[in-house]
Amino acid sequence: MKKTIALLLGMVMILTLIAVPLISGAQAIRYGDGNVTILDATRIQRHLASYDPPITEEDMKAARVSGNEELSIIDATLVQRYIANIITVFPAEEITPEPATEEETSTTKPAPTEPSKDTLVVVFSRTGNTRPLAQFAATYLDADLFEIEATVPYTDADIAYYTNCRADREQSDPTARPAIANTVENMEQYSTVVIAYPIWHGQAPKIIYTFLESYDFSGKNIIPFCTSASSPLGSSASNLHPLAPNATWKDGRRFAAGTSQQTIEAWLKELGY
Repeated sequence: MKKTIALLLGMVMILTLIAVPLISGAQAIRYGDGNVTILDATRIQRHLASYDPPITEEDMKAARVSGNEELSIIDATLVQRYIANIITVFPAEEITPEPATEEETSTTKPAPTEPSKDTLVVVFSRTGNTRPLAQFAATYLDADLFEIEATVPYTDADIAYYTNCRADREQSDPTARPAIANTVENMEQYSTVVIAYPIWHGQAPKIIYTFLESYDFSGKNIIPFCTSASSPLGSSASNLHPLAPNATWKDGRRFAAGTSQQTIEAWLKELGY
């Protein structure tokens, strides 16, 4: 009897060891049970880069630790900061402290605020190819991420090249400046701005021109990079320089869609970041 029980326990252990590696992708997100590890941040990044299967609604809700309605690179960054003990709770958690006594109110020092970040990654990504690369850069640089949203969103028909579509007309018009729906409210705090964009007819989309003309980049470092299937960086970056003449422009680079995080990080290291 004892031999039979021991044999059964041994089989259970073997099956467990075999089954564990099968847990991958979205199934590994474990915010709901409170066991937060670096794997959670990695899974969010891989999901945003479309490397893993879709996350279930239950796991998606648990993964949005920032409290925002959409899962984003901010959630992965917050998990990393939680693990590093930079923060002790997630912003999505509601905390109702006990009322302070009069004595405590007079002696308690204000809690230190988290230092403002000095790097911003800006991305315009109509088809979604540029967005994951920008997220890789933001994670590596521990930067804020800002996605440009067009006031009039671009449809598939708007970027059907050589059909006199909206993109054809804008890219051929030197004065075209498509309106942007959102703004960076604290641009003055950033010393470095990374700008990521796709290549449209050999150049940056004109909405990037709008963005650069909307702020004062004096004294800031600007790092441009683009994505395209075949077009090189070409003059797409240098043509942006006059729009922020008092900034220091770093050498840009072109990347293909699906470029790995390691490649983006290696490039930024070459630039001294």
